[in-house]
Order: sequence, then C-alpha cells, then structure tokens
Amino acid sequence: MKRITWGIGLLVCLLSAAGMVVPPSVVAYAPPVVVGRVYHIEGDLLRYVPEENDWVAVVRDAPFGTEDTLFSGSRGMAELVAPNGTWIRVGNTTQIQFIALAADLSEVDVAAGVARFYNKGSDTVIKATSPFGYVLADPGTVFDFYVGENSVEVAAVRGKVSFVHAATAARYDVSAGSPSILADQSQVSSGEGTVDPDWDRWNATRESFWATKARVRGRSVEYLPPNLRDEAYALEENGRWEDVFYEGEPRRFWRPTTVAVGWSPFTVGRWTDWYGDQCWIPEEPFGYVTHHYGNWVYSRNNWYWAPPVVSVRVGLPFLNIGFFWYPGRVSWVHHGSYVGWVPLAPRETYYSHRRWGGPRDVVVTNINVTQININLGNYAYANHAVVVPQNDFYRVNNYRDVRVTNVNRTTIINNYRAAPVVNNTVINNYTTNKQRYNYTNVTVEEKPHNTVINRIQHNETIIQGGRKENAAVVQQQARSTKEGKVNREARIEPPKTTNYIVPANQVNRPKSEIALQQKEIKSAGRGVPPAQPAQVVVPQYVAPAKPGQAKQVVVPQHVAPAQPERPDQAVVPEHVTPAKAGQVGQVVIPEHATPVKQGQKELPGQVVVPKHTAPAQPGQPATVVIPEHVAPARTGQSGPPGQVVVPQRVAPAKPGQAKQVVVPQHVAPAKPERPNQAVVPEHVAPAKAGQVGQVVIPEHATPVKQSQKELPGQVVVPKHVAPAKPGQPAKVVVPEHVAPARPGQQEKPGQSAGPDRVSPAKPSQTGQPEKEKPKRVVPEKASPQEEKRDQLEQPSKGQSTRRP
Repeated sequence: MKRITWGIGLLVCLLSAAGMVVPPSVVAYAPPVVVGRVYHIEGDLLRYVPEENDWVAVVRDAPFGTEDTLFSGSRGMAELVAPNGTWIRVGNTTQIQFIALAADLSEVDVAAGVARFYNKGSDTVIKATSPFGYVLADPGTVFDFYVGENSVEVAAVRGKVSFVHAATAARYDVSAGSPSILADQSQVSSGEGTVDPDWDRWNATRESFWATKARVRGRSVEYLPPNLRDEAYALEENGRWEDVFYEGEPRRFWRPTTVAVGWSPFTVGRWTDWYGDQCWIPEEPFGYVTHHYGNWVYSRNNWYWAPPVVSVRVGLPFLNIGFFWYPGRVSWVHHGSYVGWVPLAPRETYYSHRRWGGPRDVVVTNINVTQININLGNYAYANHAVVVPQNDFYRVNNYRDVRVTNVNRTTIINNYRAAPVVNNTVINNYTTNKQRYNYTNVTVEEKPHNTVINRIQHNETIIQGGRKENAAVVQQQARSTKEGKVNREARIEPPKTTNYIVPANQVNRPKSEIALQQKEIKSAGRGVPPAQPAQVVVPQYVAPAKPGQAKQVVVPQHVAPAQPERPDQAVVPEHVTPAKAGQVGQVVIPEHATPVKQGQKELPGQVVVPKHTAPAQPGQPATVVIPEHVAPARTGQSGPPGQVVVPQRVAPAKPGQAKQVVVPQHVAPAKPERPNQAVVPEHVAPAKAGQVGQVVIPEHATPVKQSQKELPGQVVVPKHVAPAKPGQPAKVVVPEHVAPARPGQQEKPGQSAGPDRVSPAKPSQTGQPEKEKPKRVVPEKASPQEEKRDQLEQPSKGQSTRRP
C-alpha cells in the first residue's frame, strides 16, 4: 500500500512539474484592455481627474477608457475612436462617461448634450445610456443622441436602433428615415426625425476626411491588424516599409522618414499619469499607433517599428508581437535630479500598475515593488536611454530641447538606478505633484460646475460594482423587453440643456448665484433629415464617357461645399453633406483617388469625379474641368445644354441670360476634335441679359485656328477679343506661348482679337466684350480675299465703330 501511495504521489508531482513548463504561447492570458483614442478636437475638451476632483485639458492622441469622463467646452467638439469599432462624435457642452469598453461591447453614458454614435465593428454592440433610458445599436448602425435635462431624443441616421425607456421599461425601435423617439421621465412620443443642420454638416465634414484618408493606404493596410487599418494613411505619409535582417532572419519593419537626424522613439511628446502608469502623448502624426502598439527595434543605425500581429500569416516575415495596447513600453532609470527611460526590446519585461495584457506585462504592487531587481546591463537599448531633469518631466510638451546629451551605455549602467515604475523614489514628491495628470501645459480657464459630478459619481458606483456584461447579454435583455407603443398625442418638449461651463474660480459657487444659460440642443429653426453618405466614384484618370452618359466633372482638392438648401445643385466639395432626396449626387474629393476602370457604370445620382479627364467623344455631354479653390455655382442659374458653371465669385445671371464660364490658368482647353466640351474657369464677370457666357482663357492654352468651325455646345475661349463689327462674330486671337490647335477646327470669318479680362457687354450686344488693348498679341495673317473685303468694309475717318 505504501508503494502504491508513493507511486501516486510521484505521478502527481511529475504532472504538476509538467504543468509548470507549459510554453508561454499556450498560457491563457487575461483579455487585453480596450483603450480608445481622442482623434480630433475643436475648441476645448476636458477630462475629469477623480484623484484631484478637477478637470484637465485634453489633447489629440490622448487615451480614453473605462471610468473616463470627458466634457466638451461651450464651443468644443471632438471625435473619439475605439479599436472595437465604436466611433463617437460629441457636440459642445456634452458630458460623456465610459462605463465599459470591451472587445464586443461599448457602454457609454451621455449625461447631457449631443453625441453621434457609429458602430463600425463586426461584433460590437453599443449601449448608450442616459437619465431617461438607453439606446442599443448593432453593427452598421448610426444614430444621434440628444440628451437634455427635461427629455431625450433618439434619431436614427443609418439602420435601426432600439430605445429602452427607463420609466415604462418598454422598447421602442426607430429606423433611419422614420420619426425619431422623444421621451421624458414618464412617457414616449415621436419627433420629426430631423437632426441639427450644423451638427449634421460637421459630421459630414469628418466623414469626408476619413473618406479621403481611406484612399491613402498602400502596403500598410496589408500589414496592420484590421482594427488599426484606419491608421494606415499615417504610416504611408510618414515612412516606408523595409526588409531588415534582424536576429538572424529577414523581417519587415516600418521606418519613419519625416523625422530629424538622430531621432529616437519616446522623445517627441510627453508623459502623463493615466491610472497610475506613465502614458505617452505623442506630437508626431504617426506617434499614437507606433508608441502604443507593436514595438520599436534598433538595427542598421535606424529605429524601426515592428507592427502587432493578430495571427501568423505565411509569407509576411513579421516578429511575433501580440496585439496589445500599452501606455508606453519603456523601463525607468533615475539618478539624483534626473529621470530617464529606456525603450524596451520586443521580449523585455514591461512593469505597470494596471494589467494591460500580453505575456511580458508584470503588475507592480506595494508588496512586490521592493522584490523586483532589474539589471540595467541586460537592456538591449540602454545606450539609447532618454534622460531629462526631473523638473522638466511634467513641465514641457516635448523633450527634444531638454534632453541630456552626454549619456551613454556606460553612464547608465554605472551611475543610474533602475525602477519598474515611477514613484516618489524616481521623482521627488511625485504623489503630490498635480502636474502629472496634465496632457498639455495649457491653463484651463473655464470648467464645468461641480453640479455635473453627481452623475459621474452615480456611474462610478456601477463601474466599481463589478457588473460584467457582454454583447450577447445586452442584446438578450433588449429583446426580452416588451415592445412599447408610442403616444403620438403626448406633448413632450424638445431636449434642453444648461451650459454648466463657468469660470474656473466659480465651479464651487452655488448654482443660485450663477446665471447659467439654458437652450434647446438643436439650433433654432427647422432641422434637416439625417444625411446619408453619398456613393461616389472618385478616379484620378477617367476614360472618355460614352454617348448618353452624364457629364464628367474634374474636381479640385479644396472646393467649398454648396449650401444644402439648394436642391438641384451639383455639389463639388472637399467636405460635404450628402445629398438630399432628389439632389444631384454630392462628391467627396480625396487627395489621391483610385482610377475608375474602363466600362465602369455610373449609378443614379452618382457623380464621377476624375482629377484629370480625357476629352469626350463627339456627341457626348460636356466634360468639365474645375480648378482648385472653386466654390460651386449657385442654383437657379441655367445655361445652354452642355454648359456647367462652377465659378469662385459669380454674380447671379439675369433672366434669360446664359451662364458664364471662366477658365483658370494652366487649364488645358478641349481638344479640337472633341465637340461639346466646356472648360470651366475660376473668375468671371457676370453677363448682361441676352448675352452668351463670356470666357477668359488661361495662358498656355490651345488656340482656335482661323477658319475653324465652332461646334454645338463648344465654348471658344479667347485671351484677347476685340469688339466684332455689325453682323460679325467675335474673332479669336491667340497670345504668345500658345501651342497651336490640331487641324480640323474652323473659325468664323471676321473674328478679331480680344482682351485679357472681358467686361460685361451691354444689353444690346450679344456676347461681345468691350475693347481692351491686347498684350503681346501675334496677329494671324489674313488671306488676300479677307484683306480686300476688310478694305471695303473699313469705315471712313472719324466714323464711330460703336454699334447702335
């Protein structure tokens, strides 16, 4: 029996020992923390610091996560992006707090203000709460959430979302294009389903920005994890991918090319305390992704970034670096009044107060902090340590100018001490230094009144209660909720909110002593239907259109959008609100567009927007070339078929007047063999009633030869035009430095030279500009027959050439 017992004990010990040597790749790690990014800020955005019961100014590329509360200023707006596909845009005087951020769930509380939620994830569910109830949004949906002190309104922009009313415990579904949900503390009614026009326009501007950047992706899209591919443009614009021989094998890394000589990571930016750990706030456009994901490596006298890898991919020689977010993978050193940090190599241990995820993240506590021994000589990049004076650690926004230069590996190993985290040992009086929470050195002059903290503390009890939810649980709860019936007869006021932003020295003053302003969240006046993203094909080079196709438009990079209330207007902006029903398709213009393939069909309401357009074939509608910095034409102007007016400064045409067209400099006019082609200029003087549009030709333009015939719908564009004689059409004279036109074109006889800029003609004149002295005009040689005819028609001396 003893032998059996001894044998069983030995077997247990062997199995236990075997379990202790399981390879790290098999060990199950805690799920990674989901951290969002403040991507864009206009005006002020503040973050609440619970440790100080105070607010600090937030900057672009600051992180946000569970427990964070953000408050936008009176003129503040912001765009927040989480890697689980949750995108949030907030308007002014809006308070939001993050209850939970997970791989499949985003729970966000909107205490007051307006926010637009985009669910761009594939498995993520968004739960947006308020004092009146919550909204549940599945993947692919977009909705506006207007939260006031008296009521709340939910307007679906795309797809269908559900609103669960807190008082009635009932579910109300609302779809895009249908009436909105309007609720107060006791009842639910329906709204108009419109959104604030200014708010909708700003959101369209942000959507246009991302549509533009989505076309600048290159190889980075292939190499980044799916959740980071929206950031591919930053890598493409600021560096390149290279194959580097690293640790005995060829690897593919990214190297920044827009940095100064001698650059190193974790130098252009600053550190801030974020939940006890030092978080890097970069100042470089590529800094957020490359300093919070992946790892930096040093090779061939350059710093390279190794991207995170979600799964092993055959044929791509990447380092096996997991997809985890880190505040900043460095190790800390200190000596006297100096503090420094060493960038960590991929397999070196990162110490932190909070568990961020990954196999090499070790949590430091008050118990084990004294038991951690770090050998500085083992760090691969000890000779690349960044050292600054302690007084500058939280004082500057960029360490380039305060970095100590006479530091090498020997100095670090012999004179400096290592520390796993920053504390009072590393920096004197660290725990009492309020500057450690700053993202920037900007002084906050206006802050929210302390009244808003009540909602924050209410939500903190929910967060600290440890309630664990996931997408499946939240969806099931909503489905099991009874469906409510909207009371359309109920009179519910639109959401109104109080502007709690006050001077910083009045945040604790009683509300009764402060004149706080209340207003409707939606701006005064009629709202607009939520804009739907327009479908646009934006090529760089476009093949000639076939007969029967719509006009092709070449749109510049910087074009002001048309006003939305003009329905039959072709909108050609850089940042544009999508078209309303019945409108001509609106266009978003990227810097780098993808060419449209030959034979590609144009969808209804769609505008094909090339950068450089080939001339149209005979019989086609006019092809239009639009210059940079051009505002679209106002509606109500009508012109001959094939004529498109897109001037920068154009006075409205009078009744019966044809549209005027101005051609900018360096715009190639239509080739002579392609009729019906209109060239759209930049500057134009308004034509008088009955005039045909007047045209200014740019330099380096192809002239129309003599005896050339003007085809229907074609605009002949002279540089200098003299007034024509009675019954004669204007003659075109081509200036110097002009390439000759191709043969085959004819000009009506009797045409004459014209001025550089054409003044408006008088009402009795039809398309005739006033005479102006031409500059350096090379006259064309007339035929003997024309000379003889001109002599017969020449008026006698003293006779006026002005037409009656």
